[in-house]
Amino acid sequence: MKKIISLALCCIVICLSLTACSGPNADMTEENITATVEATEKALKEFDTDNLKKYVDSATLSTIMGYADKHQQFKDLGKAIFANLEMEVKSIDIENQTVTVSVTNKDLAQAAEEFVTELNSEYSAFQLLSQLNNDNFLDAKLSELRTKIEKSVLFPESIEVTLSVTQGKKNLILSFDSNAEDVVSGGALSVIKSIYSVG
Repeated sequence: MKKIISLALCCIVICLSLTACSGPNADMTEENITATVEATEKALKEFDTDNLKKYVDSATLSTIMGYADKHQQFKDLGKAIFANLEMEVKSIDIENQTVTVSVTNKDLAQAAEEFVTELNSEYSAFQLLSQLNNDNFLDAKLSELRTKIEKSVLFPESIEVTLSVTQGKKNLILSFDSNAEDVVSGGALSVIKSIYSVG
């Protein structure tokens, strides 16, 4: 009986060790870069701001995440934008610390453009900024945008984008420039950014 218990405990320890090692760490290897892309895709689809902060360097996403941490409506918007996102690693360049991924998502540029145009016709930039902490406003307006997103269709073909990879303290980080932000968001992020970009 003691042998069976000891064997079971050994199996549990081994499983826990393998689980702990299975996540991406800060080593610049193809395996870790691939795992980081997978972790980033999952974090975007769930709009998990903790993991996005961990794996992604993106100015626009950082701003939206700041709002999402305070307002569920922005988190729901993030989930809607990335619900259909698929990212597949096509090539990895360890020497130049880049990864090229093939991205599929809905074409959201028109939906975002229509939404922002409607907002700008109703509110000045100053009025709009003052409404970004108003839950009633966010409930009404962002639900309109999510409806437009739901009606949008997938891009007919995937788009390739190259991301820089840097080493953090505990894991690798993917850097998204404005082009990469637009590719993964189906063209939505640059348009939505204008909501809170004044001047």
